[in-house]
Amino acid sequence: MPLLEVKNLDVSFGLRSGEIKALRNINFTLERGERLGLVGESGAGKSVLGFSILNLIAKPGRISAGEIYFEGRNLAELSPEELRSVRGNRISMIFQDPMMTLNPVLTIGQQMIECLQAHRKINKDNARTIAVQKLKQVQIPSPETRIDQYPHELSGGMRQRVVIAIGLLMDPDIIIADEPTTALDVTIQAEIMELMVELCERNNVALILITHDLGVVSQVTQKALVMYAGRVIEQGPTREIINDAQHPYTQGLMNALPQMAIPGQRLNQIRGAMPGLQSIPTGCAFNPRCDYVVEACTKQLPGYTVSGNCQVACHMVADMKKAQQAPEEVSS
Repeated sequence: MPLLEVKNLDVSFGLRSGEIKALRNINFTLERGERLGLVGESGAGKSVLGFSILNLIAKPGRISAGEIYFEGRNLAELSPEELRSVRGNRISMIFQDPMMTLNPVLTIGQQMIECLQAHRKINKDNARTIAVQKLKQVQIPSPETRIDQYPHELSGGMRQRVVIAIGLLMDPDIIIADEPTTALDVTIQAEIMELMVELCERNNVALILITHDLGVVSQVTQKALVMYAGRVIEQGPTREIINDAQHPYTQGLMNALPQMAIPGQRLNQIRGAMPGLQSIPTGCAFNPRCDYVVEACTKQLPGYTVSGNCQVACHMVADMKKAQQAPEEVSS
């Protein structure tokens, strides 16, 4: 049994103009200690998927279909009290901006101790000891001093380390990291990602990394889900996707990496923009931006085709598979 299994998940938002789907038919599994990347442009639905796992979708949003199983229990059906024993305890989340995550009027120690006491029957002294240990684990210098400081007294990189330490406080089974290095410079980004991988490997913690950067995913994760307009359009082993991207959108993301451009020339980019949830095109949502579009792409939603160890939602890949199989059938 996988640690986490998402089955046929739909998330909808009720608006005055009608209901719109933010996520459509999401399926994936996550094993203990495995690292999974959710990749795509802004608006692809990555963060909504992360929030959905913890049932943190605010109204008018809701999980409209599907199941989310954690150790065999459907999280979507748990009561608020049962969900609280999982949220922040067994599954923790690291948000994009540490200044929005941390309370500016409480010391680091007060916030960590409060978190521990909310989930465990523990006195303040023991909670402080655990908090100092976690700060030490994320390589914060002089943790005994830092624990009594306020968030504004720390640098951006230090604040993000504190947020990671809070995420590790309860020794979770899964960490969901939503763009954890967005506000940091490149050098600090690399340090934070290296730290997260080391901590996950040491503690056998599964990681769901939400990012727009395929370069980061290639260095950190073992599996990847590429998302577009609320749907997974390609998923499989990260190495296989990076080395041989099948979907035109994934190929476009790969070509947009700075190292893929000729020095001194403009960076490659995917033409157009991600459609809004209220204006998703008929057929394949990527068809207005795709260089390989055919008539079927504008009329029919592509199903998933198995290519190697990957699943790809693309008519082009499906037609190529049929063409490859046809000669074999004739010869047999």
